[in-house]
Amino acid sequence: MKKDILGMYDVLENKDFKKELELMPIYFVKTFNTDNGRRVLEYLVSVTLNRYLSPNSSDAELRFLEGQRYLVSFIKNMIKKGMK
Repeated sequence: MKKDILGMYDVLENKDFKKELELMPIYFVKTFNTDNGRRVLEYLVSVTLNRYLSPNSSDAELRFLEGQRYLVSFIKNMIKKGMK
C-alpha cells in the first residue's frame, strides 16, 4: 500500500528538504533584517516576551502565551544563527 503522507523520518531523509533546512536561517535574516521586518519582530516581542499575565489567568491562557513566546524566541534564534 502506498503512503500518501510522509513520516518524519521520510522527510528528514529527503536531500532537498535537508538543503532547505540548512538555508532556513538565512531566509529568516532576509525576512527580518529590513526596517519592516525589525518593526514586526519588535511588535511580536512586545506582545509575547514582554507580556505578563495576572495570577488569576487560566492554565489555557498561560499555555497559549508560552506557545507564542516559544515561536518568537525560535524566530530570534533563527536570525542569530543566520547572522553567523
